[in-house]
Amino acid sequence: MTDHIEDSPIKIKNRGGRPPNSIWEDINKGEAVGSGKFATSCKYCKNTWSHSEVSKLEKHLSNHCPDAPAAVVRRYMTKVMEQQNKSKSSKKRKYSEGQSNMNDYHDSTELNEQRCTQINRALVKFFIACGIASRIVEHLFFINFIKELNARYNTPIREVLVNQLLERELAQVNFKVNSELEKETNLTLAFDG
Repeated sequence: MTDHIEDSPIKIKNRGGRPPNSIWEDINKGEAVGSGKFATSCKYCKNTWSHSEVSKLEKHLSNHCPDAPAAVVRRYMTKVMEQQNKSKSSKKRKYSEGQSNMNDYHDSTELNEQRCTQINRALVKFFIACGIASRIVEHLFFINFIKELNARYNTPIREVLVNQLLERELAQVNFKVNSELEKETNLTLAFDG
């Protein structure tokens, strides 16, 4: 007599509730330290936390873990970005038709020449005082940053920044210094030779 075994699916009892977070594939869960909080450690860099939230662990894996594989970093970067986009869209307030909002006033007018000159002077002072290389003024990320501040302002090219704007600012500084020196009396200059 032959035994006949039926192919029947094994039933697993469902415990119910929320499924475990996929973060535990990449993070070691330690002892419970509170409601839903655990002592944890990163499986890749061995960084430890006495208690941590899943969002902080995801940010660690997406931005701060030096040893995480590239696929893991990309997966958590995507999660973090999705969470940020969800929180931004849920926090937006609705406004009724005819109601003003900040976008109605931001960058709504052309910049006049005097305002552009003020911005250019501040830009030159920033680059010189902070010791930042002038080539940065043409970097895409810097231009995008400036456009976010004021879309109507066009950053100068490096040659204009260094050869014209810097020279104008230097001339103004020298003029002020000379004016102050001319007002003073009984000045003594010493030279070490």
